[in-house]
Amino acid sequence: MLYTMAMDPYKTLGVDASATDADIKKAFRRLAVQYHPDRGGDESKFKEINTAYDTIKTADKRKQYDTSKRFGSDGFQFNFNDGQPFDMQDMFTSFFGQTVRPQRRKPTNKNIQIGLECTLEEVYYGCKKEVTIDQIGKTIAIDVPRGIDNGQSVRYKGLGLNQVPNAPAGDLLCRIYVKKHPRYTRQRLDLHVEESVNCFTAMLGTNIDVHNIDSKVIKLKVPAGTQPGTVMRIPEHGMHGMNGQMGNLYVRINISIPNNLTEKDKNDIRTISETYS
Repeated sequence: MLYTMAMDPYKTLGVDASATDADIKKAFRRLAVQYHPDRGGDESKFKEINTAYDTIKTADKRKQYDTSKRFGSDGFQFNFNDGQPFDMQDMFTSFFGQTVRPQRRKPTNKNIQIGLECTLEEVYYGCKKEVTIDQIGKTIAIDVPRGIDNGQSVRYKGLGLNQVPNAPAGDLLCRIYVKKHPRYTRQRLDLHVEESVNCFTAMLGTNIDVHNIDSKVIKLKVPAGTQPGTVMRIPEHGMHGMNGQMGNLYVRINISIPNNLTEKDKNDIRTISETYS
């Protein structure tokens, strides 16, 4: 259906844009009788009234007309083809008399994504590792940042695909997977470790040697009366952060019970136990 936007069917019929089907039909009948050529009316005006009524006589037609009015302005014509998809390209052709084509995006080189497994010690210090990139058939050396966490990714600029001429090479996206450590567990920048002392040592107190991930030995005081499961914090002996921060080392104290006591030992313990029962 072709809508001529210079003619407003609502004004032609003398009705409001919110008029019902019944109101529009009533107004049309009144004007048709008034301007009918057989009754001496104006033939051109009669045709305009018919066109206006045909344009907005149902809710669906009014919706189409209102939509066309939003897209255009007076004097332009839009062809909605009675339910066919609206082609924005046709609209530009109607406006400017020429075809407007969207610019095509220039082809680019794609990124490559890989996974890389590291030990906790490797990410503690940071390291350089060689990786084979199957997509480009090369083995390259990459730097693993110190302190990177399990599951984090590193972007290496320009190490991706480079098959498209005159376009920047893609990037290499490497996701780091840190192996489970037999001694330490990690929570972000903090490290957790367990140390055991026997029950008598825990009761009397002592100093123990804690071997850190950097191979340094830390002297840790275990106070007298330390309870099983006590966690002690050693500041700034955890992981190095990529932004210069330093985590802590947390030591959980486990209490071991001797299983080779003599009868004399047991009797002595019973005597002491009765004192504190």
